[in-house]
Amino acid sequence: MMGLTKGSKVVLVLAVLSIALFLYMLYFRAFIYADMYIAPDEPYGISDIIELLLGAVFILLSLVSVVVSLVLFIRGATQSKVWAVGLVITHAVMYLSFVSMHALAASYGSAS
Repeated sequence: MMGLTKGSKVVLVLAVLSIALFLYMLYFRAFIYADMYIAPDEPYGISDIIELLLGAVFILLSLVSVVVSLVLFIRGATQSKVWAVGLVITHAVMYLSFVSMHALAASYGSAS
């Protein structure tokens, strides 16, 4: 069995971090967000700030993933190129599904 190249290992780490953060964002929205304090007469609470920061970290991680994927696609080994394409597809799927998944998590959180 052939081992993973350095580029493939980097892609694997980025993919695991990205998916874990994506799932945590949905978990936070479903189970934690509704229970956090919002001061009276304030439109936003600490939960909104945390959600904003999680989103910013996710966008940053996505940008890093795309840059790494481009570099590997141009200069990497064949195995790294395949993994890089997979990483870009993974991020595209997460972005395209986020709005509906976030709304579902929000409705689940408000129902409990």
